[in-house]
Amino acid sequence: MSSQKRKIICCIFCSLSLLIFVLSGCNRGKIVDDIHMLSIIGFDKEDQDYIGTALYSDYTEQKQGKIYSLQGHEKNTKLILKDINNQSPKPIEIGKLQLLIFSRNLAKDSISHFVKTICRDPLIGSNLIIAVSEAPTEKILNNLTKEGNDYLPNLIEHNFKSGNVPVSNLQIFLFDYYGEGRDVSVPFINLNEHGKVEVDGYAVFKKDRLSLVLDQKEMLLYKILQARSMNGDMDFKVSKEQQEDLAVLTSIYGEKIESVSKLETEPKVTYNITLHGMVKDYPGWLDLRRKENYKLLTRQLEKQMNNDLSKLLLKFQDHEVDPLGVGDLVRAHRKKWNEEEFYETVYPKVTFDINLSIQLHQSGIGE
Repeated sequence: MSSQKRKIICCIFCSLSLLIFVLSGCNRGKIVDDIHMLSIIGFDKEDQDYIGTALYSDYTEQKQGKIYSLQGHEKNTKLILKDINNQSPKPIEIGKLQLLIFSRNLAKDSISHFVKTICRDPLIGSNLIIAVSEAPTEKILNNLTKEGNDYLPNLIEHNFKSGNVPVSNLQIFLFDYYGEGRDVSVPFINLNEHGKVEVDGYAVFKKDRLSLVLDQKEMLLYKILQARSMNGDMDFKVSKEQQEDLAVLTSIYGEKIESVSKLETEPKVTYNITLHGMVKDYPGWLDLRRKENYKLLTRQLEKQMNNDLSKLLLKFQDHEVDPLGVGDLVRAHRKKWNEEEFYETVYPKVTFDINLSIQLHQSGIGE
């Protein structure tokens, strides 16, 4: 056989191989109209069974983005997803999941099997938000069929950026869940008196069980200590002579530097925090155009916030939770460190020192 014929046969063979490869790759593709992509999943516990409720949007021409819910009742997570899939006219996919919610009742029991089944799925994006709900997740999701399945994820994201809610996502969750010397914390949601979903606090776990729920004020204090984002609003008391009233601080940005000392005896953790913000609402009898009043307000704000931050850190110790990663901080400075031993004998004795400096900026043209 001539060399020219060999070249022709070789080219044909390579072309056929490439065509087969491309076609086989196309077979693995999925068309949006042929699947149901779940956007939110919520899990509740009922006796010894689990209830899973999922939302998806149908974007076919006839439905035009209408929201539907599916529900499964089983004894473990994989079977719930299978049950949901059995009820769907099209295959379900969780690769575009935006929000995963656990009811408070379930979170107090254990979430480890849910983490292993869903959160470790390689198709799930790192921006997935995990939350705990006071109301049954079935009730929350039924409410969202009217609002839209993007409503709650967008609401939480908005509060991450411009509200009092500490930043959280799947990447942070898994880092805290599997990392040594730290505990998981996620947004806590509920239905308000008007039946609207809102972020009502912040849930803190010990290992895989819910241990503590922070209120609105504690949530902002935790956000400041967490230091991923330090913006938010907080009210505080201001007094002068016989007068006392409330003022509102709007924190814009800040920084935190943490250090640890006395490692061989009783570790001492120091937080040096600088906050920049504005006082947008304050009593009319406090004239902030006068320098002494501005200094008075700053001193009182620093003192109150310093006390509140200290109380929150002690609350973490009392509940034996460590969402700030104090154990991880100490571990980084010790050659020998055992997680179980640290939280049993060392963590209760850790002392905290907070050095807080607040830089207030004038809030408007009227100042």
